[in-house]
Amino acid sequence: MIINAHNIKKKLHPQIFDISNLISNYNFGVYIVGGTIRNILLNKDNPIDVDIATDATPGDLKKIFPDAISFGEKFGTIMVKRGDLNFEITTFRSEESYKDLRHPDKVSFIKDVHQDLARRDFTINALAYDIKNDILLDDFGGINDLQVGIIKCVRDPDSRFKEDALRLIRACRFASVLGFAIEKNTLISIRNNSDLLVSISKERVRDEFMKILESDVPSKGINLLKDTGLLIHIIPELIDCVGVEQNKYHSLDVYDHSVLSCDKADIRVRLVALLHDIGKPKTKDGEHFYGHETVGAQMAEDILDRLKFSRSDVDIVKKLISLHLFNYTPEWTDSAVRRFMKNVGNDKTLELLFLLRFADERGNPKSKYDFSNINDLKERIDAVKKRDDAISIKDLKINGDDIINLGYIPGPRIGKILDYLLEKVIDDPSLNNKDKLVKLVKSYNKL
Repeated sequence: MIINAHNIKKKLHPQIFDISNLISNYNFGVYIVGGTIRNILLNKDNPIDVDIATDATPGDLKKIFPDAISFGEKFGTIMVKRGDLNFEITTFRSEESYKDLRHPDKVSFIKDVHQDLARRDFTINALAYDIKNDILLDDFGGINDLQVGIIKCVRDPDSRFKEDALRLIRACRFASVLGFAIEKNTLISIRNNSDLLVSISKERVRDEFMKILESDVPSKGINLLKDTGLLIHIIPELIDCVGVEQNKYHSLDVYDHSVLSCDKADIRVRLVALLHDIGKPKTKDGEHFYGHETVGAQMAEDILDRLKFSRSDVDIVKKLISLHLFNYTPEWTDSAVRRFMKNVGNDKTLELLFLLRFADERGNPKSKYDFSNINDLKERIDAVKKRDDAISIKDLKINGDDIINLGYIPGPRIGKILDYLLEKVIDDPSLNNKDKLVKLVKSYNKL
């Protein structure tokens, strides 16, 4: 798994050497640091997003790269563009005092690369490659930890987490993404300091959490979050699912089923697979969970709003959860198929809903769901499309302006009339002609 350190040079983008040579010409040191080296040693894909560190000050770097973009000058970082690529170059620094548990109150630029490495989070990220001398620096045993698969803090873990509490969830993320274990003292420190996570912005927590969901086996990271006390500060509603038993058709409680469904899900629906049964604890009635999809949809909206997800993400997750219990049988009428299509809304949502069904069933070891049902439903949906049956208001042969021209005052009532017409046309597609729809509009007044 670990490649020869001297082969690092072969993995680096040619533009890096152009940048390195320019800095070296001014007698400054140049190192590739952090995750770039970690990923090369793990034989990951060739890196493009590269962190370059140097003893050149930001002022020195501006002279060497007059066209550089200065976006993190307080922390000694500039960005150099080379073609379509951007390279970040950061001056060695030491840091002091972290009152917000995220950013240092004082940054000092230094000349010593070893001192710079000592401030980093985990040993596997505290590696530096000296480009000019082809030397790999490993002051804290990071190579060994890569070989044995360990996430371990640099020096004292309590200090590392109190400097930047986001590292608490980052440790779980690295363990999940890399398939590593967390070293004993580091794990104990995460548990002891888990409450510090509340000081971190929801956006940063969300981004780290989503990286866990994108790992090969997200359950590893999610369970680490639960066992370390971090999950209660991210999605406490999932903790409420622990130990909530289901009916005889399930062998897992709601939490384990949700997490396994997430593991089995296409990456596009992992978040919704994790949350799809989030409403069950609140709706449990013996072996039943009546209305859990409706309650769960609202809970998911609250969760995602709290974590600052985009409105479009919130809306799609909410819709998928509200629809995930659809139960197609060959006995469905054509109008039932059309109404299902109307409720789903579009082909993209339909695809995601089917992916969610796959994840839901595969997350239940006792499931005997016949997936051929999905293929049957797809065929019937295709038939509706070929007939060009109306399934949305825009498919009607009449619109709001037509209704206004019949003497109706513009306002919410127009929308209610169009909804009424669509329901009629879904039941009977032959009604979708303008004359018949005008008659239906006039009859609407009598309802």
